Amino acid sequence: MEQIKKSPSPPSGEVSAKPIEKSPSPPGGEVPAKTGEATLAPRTSRNNWRLPLLTGLVLAVVTAVPYVYGYAVQPRGQVFLGFFYLGDDANTYLAKMRQGFEGAWSWQNRYTTETSPAAYLFMFWLALGHLAGLLHLPLIVVFHLARIAAAFALMAAAWAFITHFIDDPSARRFAFFFCAVGLGMGYVIQALGHPVLFGNRTDTLDWRMPELTAFYSILALPHFAWSGVFAATGAVLTLKAIQRGSLGLAVLAGAAWLGQASIHPQMPILMGGATAVALVLRPASPRGWLAAAVAFAIPAPYILYSYLAFVGNPEVQRWTFHSKNALPPESFSLFFAIAPQLLLALVGIPIALRRRRREDLFLVAWLVLLAAILYLPNPAGDLRRRFLDGLYLPLVALAAMGMYESILPRLKSARARRLGPFSYVAFAAVGSAFLVLAPLAVATHSQYSVSQAEYDGLSWLGGEPAGRVLSMPGVGLFVPAYSPDTVYVGHYDETFDYLNKTQTALQLLTGKADIVQFDEANKIRYVIWTSDLPAAPPTVLGTPAYDSPNFKIYRIY
Repeated sequence: MEQIKKSPSPPSGEVSAKPIEKSPSPPGGEVPAKTGEATLAPRTSRNNWRLPLLTGLVLAVVTAVPYVYGYAVQPRGQVFLGFFYLGDDANTYLAKMRQGFEGAWSWQNRYTTETSPAAYLFMFWLALGHLAGLLHLPLIVVFHLARIAAAFALMAAAWAFITHFIDDPSARRFAFFFCAVGLGMGYVIQALGHPVLFGNRTDTLDWRMPELTAFYSILALPHFAWSGVFAATGAVLTLKAIQRGSLGLAVLAGAAWLGQASIHPQMPILMGGATAVALVLRPASPRGWLAAAVAFAIPAPYILYSYLAFVGNPEVQRWTFHSKNALPPESFSLFFAIAPQLLLALVGIPIALRRRRREDLFLVAWLVLLAAILYLPNPAGDLRRRFLDGLYLPLVALAAMGMYESILPRLKSARARRLGPFSYVAFAAVGSAFLVLAPLAVATHSQYSVSQAEYDGLSWLGGEPAGRVLSMPGVGLFVPAYSPDTVYVGHYDETFDYLNKTQTALQLLTGKADIVQFDEANKIRYVIWTSDLPAAPPTVLGTPAYDSPNFKIYRIY
């Protein structure tokens, strides 16, 4: 489809001298923009917002099914913890929310006992904790409400993003549904038994990394979905601000980038880089350049603070000690994780480069810069994989270009042209269907629940004075999520020197090391013993303050 070459609105009573190529008439009131600038989509009517909002409703309901089922089918004496996907990480997010619930706006790592200054990081989770306190709701309820709200917000933001970058209504709908329900092809790697290729074991990354797709982000961890919301919103507002030279839109865009920085502070750097590339190759007016500068200046102070915290705060350095985020995803696994989106996007990239609109260049620059961050030497360090948020947005936009401007025009059959897009989205949705249905078969497995006695013990601990807790990491994972306490060992990434501390805890809790001396030296206030340990609790601990046959909590002081 030929694009209208837009130019600024002529003064009242004048007629633009620039010729306009033939294309469907724009809606009333829309005026041309400067030649070389992107064609903005027609103003979307209120009725057009029904699609993203209804889709958000459907996703909110569908993604709630595994959790509702998990709560409903637990056997007597077991309590579902509220997570099926990446439960280890999800509990650490509850722990961060708890700090906000207690009134904190700075984060301290409660999964390790080494002390250092607090840091103003994980602001998204701290804010959710404050919201839970304000609404007097349990943390797990607010966690899932954030997930449900993200379904609506992400679908609305994705629709705004897609309509800004794509003009054809059919291509828009294809890109939107592809974004909403598409997943990767990790099941191929699963079927092959995770083969070792070029010395690396492959993995089903689209089942393990929610940030790769919109559907899994909504299903599993809300901060990934909200990062996508801010990415889509920030991109649209920034590019519109540049085109119009609007500082007001630039401020709104800056607020969106600040929102994204509250989740992953490094992401606006990637977005700013893509914007800069698009501006260099398709320059704007001086006021457009100023608008871009304003948009990214707003989150810049917090981004700088976060960088300094990561390189200079011992608390944060210990938190990243075991992190695998410094390593790029194994390439073969990443390809299959995003294969349906990437293959079509590769068809769309030449179209975008030939057309050279600022928006098209922004999409391509996003992907090129991301690849450079992941695989080339650069200062990203431990944060490489945190740049993957919202990757599905440029992929589905370019995929729609490939499908509707390259593939479908080559199909002679009208039936094939009609069914092709639907079939492709249905194929990509297979993985999403699996993620929803698989937990229904394992909902009663012990890894997703704890005994009623353990749950009651954690709740009891939440009402006691804060202190340090010695336990095995299986229990230590839950302690900071359900109480104000800090654990000696609890999470494989967030506990400094996790493996050695796990061995030390085992020696102490089975009577093979002096637990009294250790408790005094490390200021341990509570000791938790569980029946899965291979020895009875050390008698020197005395009488438990919370007692059940399989779960005991001893108060040391």
